[in-house]
Amino acid sequence: MNHSSIYPILVKTMPAMLAYIRLCLFFLFTIGVAAPPPAGAQDDVQRLINNGGYSVEDGSGRHAYRENDLFVPASTMKVLTSLIALELLGPDYRFETHIFLDSRGNLYIKGYGDPLLTSEILLELGKKLAEMGVRQLQSISLDDSTFDLRGETASEENSAKSYDAPNGALAVNFNTVSLVVSAKGRISSGESQTPLLPLMREIAVGLAPGSHRLNVNMLPPQPGKSPTLRYAGELFTAQLKQAGITIRYPCKIQATPRILKPILIYKGRSSLEEIIRECLKYSNNFIANQLFLACGIRAYGLPATWAKSRQTFTDYTATTLGIPKGLAVVMEGAGLSRQNRISPAAFIQVLNRFKPFAALLSQRDSIPVKSGTLTGVYCFAGYFPKGETLIPFAIFLNQAENNRKQLLKELQLLTLGSAAAL
Repeated sequence: MNHSSIYPILVKTMPAMLAYIRLCLFFLFTIGVAAPPPAGAQDDVQRLINNGGYSVEDGSGRHAYRENDLFVPASTMKVLTSLIALELLGPDYRFETHIFLDSRGNLYIKGYGDPLLTSEILLELGKKLAEMGVRQLQSISLDDSTFDLRGETASEENSAKSYDAPNGALAVNFNTVSLVVSAKGRISSGESQTPLLPLMREIAVGLAPGSHRLNVNMLPPQPGKSPTLRYAGELFTAQLKQAGITIRYPCKIQATPRILKPILIYKGRSSLEEIIRECLKYSNNFIANQLFLACGIRAYGLPATWAKSRQTFTDYTATTLGIPKGLAVVMEGAGLSRQNRISPAAFIQVLNRFKPFAALLSQRDSIPVKSGTLTGVYCFAGYFPKGETLIPFAIFLNQAENNRKQLLKELQLLTLGSAAAL
């Protein structure tokens, strides 16, 4: 064949051929065919880390760095707490509060660790009692005997901040107080549903004007009464009075006589699954540790103790998750303690088991994720979506520089290729 005769044909058809090639390339990218990450990409990721590690499991292998080293996980620990609570207690579990009345008109309120006993709920309980014919009481007794925490708290800081609020069997409003101090020093409740209580006036002493939400442990303990129970007592008293029930004597702390049967068993409005969704969304430390303590009760019986719950988590991580001993150390369930330790590889096992509940996680740029933050601790744990597949990842940085967002993007690109950037 004469080559000179082909040249004009090529010239005429070249634009069409180039257009076809561009169309094919466009099609490949739009259906998510990812180019492999460039050589050295994992080294680039590791340059972001001074002290930390990560693990990403995509089904065919792992992208990992120091994945078996132990790190402080901060609030990503709430994923493990949520998983164990869901499996031990069940998604439909509801916390209970029992109310008793003796023949002399003494009311007993026995708590079982409901994390959502709010001002609205207490008023609702008062109205139910009034509907049952309770109009006048000699006294109210608070019974917190289902928890035996011996003064130990989850936090190591024990600050006035609301995130450091203590746990308890009978705790109201997450053991936090909301109040407002005016420019002239006038004190009012920061919530319309919560009346101004005597303890609020004490807490407000010395506060600057403005709105405040504070840990009830700001109050010094009174003889025989912790700040937690004083708060519960004052709020129960106020809400029962608002419901039309008169009370003759001040509230006291006393165990419920065994011969009494409850006249009312309040079951929480929210299921455990609903509670966990809110806990993860707002990273609520108080709720997380109420769940942590409830797991210990389920495994080892009443009363709840920190030791029982720690043992429960040790048993679960070793037996159910198969995490080797020493690669998961859990001191409390919220991530407040710097004594908590877990490896990225161990957390991948947590996330694999948590996949049926992944929708409970909040999303960041379409990625289901839980963050964890303490001073010098910056973590992410969650899933990279790939079609119908969830690829678990755990990023634990225990360093001064917070570059977890950049690390997350780099790992997403490394795992999913260039399709992740489209």
